[in-house]
Amino acid sequence: MAKIQGNKKACLITPGHIAADPRLVKEAQALSRAGMQVHLIFTQYVDYLIDHDKMILDANPGWTAQYLNWSGASLFSKAVRIIGGLMRFTRSNNTKINRNFLWQLNKAIAYPADIYIAHNPGAMPIAVMAAKRNKAKCGFDAEDFHRNERSDDENDEDVKLKTAIENATVHQFDYMVAASPQIAAKYEELFNRAVTPILNVFPKTHINTIINNTDKPLQLFWFSQTIGRNRGLETVIEAINISGITMELHLLGKVDINYKDKLLALNNTRERASAIIHFHAPVPGDELFNITALYDIGIASEPGFSINNKIALSNKLFTYIQCGLAVMASNTIAQAWFMEQYPETGKSYADAGELAAILTAYHNNRELLYQTKKASYATGQTKLNWEIESEKFIKIVQQTLANQ
Repeated sequence: MAKIQGNKKACLITPGHIAADPRLVKEAQALSRAGMQVHLIFTQYVDYLIDHDKMILDANPGWTAQYLNWSGASLFSKAVRIIGGLMRFTRSNNTKINRNFLWQLNKAIAYPADIYIAHNPGAMPIAVMAAKRNKAKCGFDAEDFHRNERSDDENDEDVKLKTAIENATVHQFDYMVAASPQIAAKYEELFNRAVTPILNVFPKTHINTIINNTDKPLQLFWFSQTIGRNRGLETVIEAINISGITMELHLLGKVDINYKDKLLALNNTRERASAIIHFHAPVPGDELFNITALYDIGIASEPGFSINNKIALSNKLFTYIQCGLAVMASNTIAQAWFMEQYPETGKSYADAGELAAILTAYHNNRELLYQTKKASYATGQTKLNWEIESEKFIKIVQQTLANQ
C-alpha cells in the first residue's frame, strides 16, 4: 500500500457506533497502514454494540478514540441522553441530526488533525467546522444517498433535514467518495462536483473449503443490524413457499418480537410451509464472516422503497461474495447493474416468482450451485476486495493532503 508521508493525522467522525459502520473501520485501518495517526470520534446508543466497539478498538491499539455513551445503561449515559434529547428539539439542524453535535464538535476541534473525514450526515458539519477552525482538509464518505434514505417525499422531515445539511456542507468538502457508482452520479448531478465511487467491499478472506451442499435443504442467509420492514424479507419467504421445496432461511440481526411473529405468520399462510426460518442474534463483525461461510445463498433483498434503496450496494452483498456464497439480489438499479457486471456471482430477481424459479434451479442442480459459490469467492479474491478499493481511497487522501 502507498504511504502518506509526514506523520499526518486523520480524524474520522460518525454520530453512531464504529461497530455499526464497517466502512469507517476499513478506512481507519487503511489510513493506519498508510502511515497516518488515526483518531476516532463516535457515540454509543445500543447496548450490545458497546462491546463490539471495544473489540474493534482493542484490535487496533495504535488508534486513539473519544466516545460518548448515551445508551441509557448507566446513570451518566441516561443524563447524556436526556440532555441530548432536549438540545435536539431546541437548537439548529445540526443538533437535530446529531444530538451529541456540540460534544463531537468540541472534541474534533480539540484534536489537531490534518484531515477530518465525516461518515453519515450528522458528522458532516462537524468535519467542515473542525477543518476550517484548524486550517485542515475535510472529506465526506457518502455510504448512502442520504437525503432519500427513508423517503422520497420532499415534505418528509427526515428528507428536509438531511437535504438542508447536505446543501450547507457538500460544497465545502475537499473530496467526496460514495459507496456505489449510482450514488456518486446522483451527488455529482446535484452538486456539480467530482464524487469517486469506492465500493463497500471487504478484505480478502481465506476459506479452506467452499461447502458443497449436495443433498441437504438449501441454506439461505440474510443479515443486517435490524430484522425489520422495508428489507424485502416477505418476498423471500413467499418465494420459498411458491417453490414448494423445503429450504432453511437464516436471519441474523436484532428483531422486534412483533415483526418476528409477522414473518412466522406469513410463512404459515400455506398448508405446508416450505421455509424453515431461524433467527440469530447479532455478532461482532469479525465473527460474521465465519458464520456467513456456512451457508449456500446470500440474499440481498432490497425492495427499492426509496431512491437510496434503489441505488445503494449494501455491505451484505460484498460479505456474501467474500464468503463464497451464491448471491440472490433483487433487481434494484444498483444491484441489477452489479449482477450485469459480475454475473458469475449469482442471479437477480424481479419478484417472488422469479426468485422461486432461481432457487428451484439451484435446488435441482447442486453442481451449478457449487460452481457459482466457487466463482463468487474467486471474484472476491481477485476483483472485489478492500485491498483494491483501499488503494483508490488512499490515493484520494494523498492528493487532498498534497494540496494543503
